[in-house]
Amino acid sequence: MLFKIKSYFLFLVKSTNQHGVHSPFVYSLVTKCFYNRTKRKSYGKIQSIINKNSNVGINLNSAKLLNRTIPYLDYKKVLILKKKTDTIAQIISENNEIFTYTSFQNDIVFDLVFLDIDYFTSNMDVLNTIIKSTHNDSLLLINSIRYTKQNFDLWNTIKKHPKVTVTIDTYSLGFVFFRTEQAKEHFIIRK
Repeated sequence: MLFKIKSYFLFLVKSTNQHGVHSPFVYSLVTKCFYNRTKRKSYGKIQSIINKNSNVGINLNSAKLLNRTIPYLDYKKVLILKKKTDTIAQIISENNEIFTYTSFQNDIVFDLVFLDIDYFTSNMDVLNTIIKSTHNDSLLLINSIRYTKQNFDLWNTIKKHPKVTVTIDTYSLGFVFFRTEQAKEHFIIRK
């Protein structure tokens, strides 16, 4: 618990808003998606899903951000890798025409891979397997990146992977992009 408090304080000190972002791609993502305060019909359903599942592993603000990110980036295929996939699948299914998978399918390339960071705890080779199932515009979205020291250390290791070009730390969620046209950059953004 002490690490989480210290981590949050450091996050607040180091984080910025859209004015500290010099990447056009990230600036657009932050201003048009992260900071989009338009109330969506799906938010009431998401609130209900989270209220019914006390051990959901994602907070309401992060769930809303996930719900906004999928249509903003026009994603259609989502892979969910976490111990309790049903709640996240329900949140994601509030976006129309999204195909969710809970295990790797060798012949499918994914737009979005959502996972808990503890998926990497035992084996970092999982990251390479995930990267093989993505494309240039895919997003690896990692939950709970700053909740423990071990999670934060893993997050820093992921950021250093040679295929990773852009990362965004929003305290609870880590956004990982593989955009080959973009220089390697790391952002800490208040959402």
